[in-house]
Order: sequence, then structure tokens, then C-alpha cells
Amino acid sequence: MIDDFSLQRQLIKLGNQLSNRRQTDLVAHDLTASQSEILLYFADHPGHLVSHLKSHLQVSHQAAQKLVMKLRQRQLLMIKADPTDARQHQIYLTQTGKDLVQELKQHGTFAGQELLAVLTEQQKIQLAHLISLLLQPKK
Repeated sequence: MIDDFSLQRQLIKLGNQLSNRRQTDLVAHDLTASQSEILLYFADHPGHLVSHLKSHLQVSHQAAQKLVMKLRQRQLLMIKADPTDARQHQIYLTQTGKDLVQELKQHGTFAGQELLAVLTEQQKIQLAHLISLLLQPKK
């Protein structure tokens, strides 16, 4: 039987391995982890607002706006007025942003395949379930 402290240390070690691999990919694209997360978010949620992003990242509205502004300057995101409320601005990936997201996903898929190669499909399903349990908000 494994004690909770040892299991926690193993999870930290695994997290560090994943983080280091991801960081290598992000440096190659001159992105921060937050910027990558924003691009992936808008790939999955085109047209969402800064307020949605702020909730997703759990940051202030101003911080979310600054992050979006930086990615707009790099021409990875574009903003359009909401057709139902011109005061709101919907955010979309540009074609360059879409291409970059595709590349990030390909690198992430390869890294995931490499890491998870030792597991069977059933073990991957079990792992996904366990991780989702661990990530649920605590009451």
C-alpha cells in the first residue's frame, strides 16, 4: 500500500515532466503557458467573451484583457462586436492562431502518446476518470 505523501510526490514528478515537455514546445513558439491556454480555449469556444475567459483562467478581468491584447498584437486573435450587444466583443482565432493551435495539439498528442504508451486503453480510461475526480472542486 502506498501512503498519500508518496503518491503526491509521484504526481508532482509526473506533473513536472509534463510541464517541462510542454515548456519546450511553448518556447519554440514564443508562447507562455497562459497564452497557450487562451488559444486552446478560443479554439474550443469561438466567439466567447473576455468575461468567459476570465472565469476559465480564474484571473481578473483586467488580466484577461491584457492577455488577449498581447495575442491580438501577434495577430493570433481577433475581436468582433457581438451582433446582439455591440458593447460586448466576441473573440476568435485568426487563421494564424488556428494554425498554431493545430501545431500545439499535434505536439501535445505526440507527447501524450509517448507518455501513455505503457498503458492499455482500459487503463487510460481509468486514469482519465481518476484525474477528473482529483480535479473536481473541493467542497
